Amino acid sequence: MTPLPPPRVTATPLLGGPLPAAALHALATRGSGPVSEVRSLLTGRPAATVPHSTPADVFAAIATATDAQRVWARRPERDRRAALARLDRWIARHRTYLGELLAHGSGLCGTDTADELRAAERALRPGRRSVPPRVRELPRTRGVPHARGVPLVRELPRRRPATTVATHTDDSRPLASLLEAAVPALLDGSAVLSHVSPRAAVLAARLCAAAVAAGLPAGIWRLVIAPPGSPTAAVLDEHAETVIPPCCPAPCPGARRPGLLVVRHDARLRTAVAQAGRACFSRAGQGCTAAPIVAVHDTHHATFQRRLANLAAHLPAGGAPGARSSALSSLPGSGPCADFARFARSIAHDARLHPVLTGGHRPDLAPYVHEPVVARTAPGPGPGPLPDPALLAAIPPGPLALVVRYTHWSDVLALAHHTGRHATLITNGRSAHLATQFAGLPADDIR
Repeated sequence: MTPLPPPRVTATPLLGGPLPAAALHALATRGSGPVSEVRSLLTGRPAATVPHSTPADVFAAIATATDAQRVWARRPERDRRAALARLDRWIARHRTYLGELLAHGSGLCGTDTADELRAAERALRPGRRSVPPRVRELPRTRGVPHARGVPLVRELPRRRPATTVATHTDDSRPLASLLEAAVPALLDGSAVLSHVSPRAAVLAARLCAAAVAAGLPAGIWRLVIAPPGSPTAAVLDEHAETVIPPCCPAPCPGARRPGLLVVRHDARLRTAVAQAGRACFSRAGQGCTAAPIVAVHDTHHATFQRRLANLAAHLPAGGAPGARSSALSSLPGSGPCADFARFARSIAHDARLHPVLTGGHRPDLAPYVHEPVVARTAPGPGPGPLPDPALLAAIPPGPLALVVRYTHWSDVLALAHHTGRHATLITNGRSAHLATQFAGLPADDIR
């Protein structure tokens, strides 16, 4: 008896959504694991059927990619660059279609979708250069910062041309993170195996299909579809020749280290408010570069807090997250939305917090949209103005700004013991000498 082939990723017509054409695309990605149903973050209705990859699928993908890499590496560099340039042009022609996929799959609003597409264009920029940029040799565990507000991307170590390179995508930046890791490896003549979550699988599969149509060999860019932290992803990392790890692995529940934004005494207030709004509220506070902890110097505290709350209260809803004018993205599902809504309601009853702007759940816009929340923290049990560290670890991802008032720079350094690896310093002076003072602290990406 002939065994049935493993199922393909399929995208169903989205009832009530603007994306029926997604059902017409043959997305050449198979998996032999369990099949999951992915719901649109824009409508809440079933949007795609996604088979998960298994360890056996990983071994098969590595074998296929290795064969394709032999062909790809023998091509002249100008041919590899030309193929990626054609992919770049395909993305430019299909911005509207990709924007719809980002809205349904990742819940990105119009503003965040535009940012994501610009980041994708930047990621493909090396393919337009006549001379490839030198890729610095780096330890596997370190990263190199890219544009402000963009997570660190581990660059490909230049020990020798790799056969297979494993990459991991970020669900809050599915298109840009996919390209940022894959493009340097493809230019180098390597094959790429991208680990994507089921939610990002349709977008990733469509992009890989477009890459083959642009001239990349079939099999040179493979997908491994599995939830973050799954055994399948671990098998991929173990057996690929080179691994480009995620910027910040997903934390365990209750152990989150949120990002930090610091407003210095010499900061320009208008700039500080605008940057804080993007760091706290864009992409619904998802992603490792989100900075829900905002430390503000006494000089600006009252005015900054008032202006930030006013900015948050007037972010345009635009009718739905996918609308071009919308600035409110969706949370990634019913569970995260319920967790954040519960936290927002608890602020009024938590002695550690004082509400400034308490937004609410907006199912009239989309099932998982929540308005921004602004609160200020009360001093914790320790000395000085620092909030309770247990509070910081328990903050759920979402469109949130917790304003911490500080007087002395040492307060900021003490706070940074409990925040993550990404920190932004808003100052009118040079920040390089300040960044060195974070040595030994979790923050190693100071911008």
